[in-house]
Amino acid sequence: MLERLAEATRELEYLLRQINHLMNHSTRSYLTDRGLTMARFWVLSNLLPERPLTMGELQRRLLLAPGTITGLVDGLVKEGLVRRWRDKADRRLVFLTLTPAGAEFLAGILQFRASVLKKALADLDGIDVERLDTELRMILDNLRNQCQCKGEKERDRDACEDKRKL
Repeated sequence: MLERLAEATRELEYLLRQINHLMNHSTRSYLTDRGLTMARFWVLSNLLPERPLTMGELQRRLLLAPGTITGLVDGLVKEGLVRRWRDKADRRLVFLTLTPAGAEFLAGILQFRASVLKKALADLDGIDVERLDTELRMILDNLRNQCQCKGEKERDRDACEDKRKL
């Protein structure tokens, strides 16, 4: 019984990786046509127009070096997709938000990704998409509870809470 559960778990992990790989492959092609890289997409997808995020928080979320984040953000600022500013009280803090153009651009990318997934699900009779969504969210919540936010500093806990909302 345990061996069968272990094999099923390995197979599920493999399938999720392959789905992610193919979604990213489709997205990469879509982005290339629009002059954007996957790394820049991941930056955009972590920002919101109404809720500023610090460069440090973004760096922790994406697990990239500060210099790498700076380079990615520089390009997005230059293209008018991201707004960057320093905190008046503490000049060490650099905040980021999506501009209206950035939010619109990101919405288009996310719509494209949703359409790719919708097409993949369209021909599959018998799949309860709502149930699948619920169960995947439960798995995600369990993983977050197991892997993240335990013993983190208070400021990091806020970033982790933001991740849980995604």
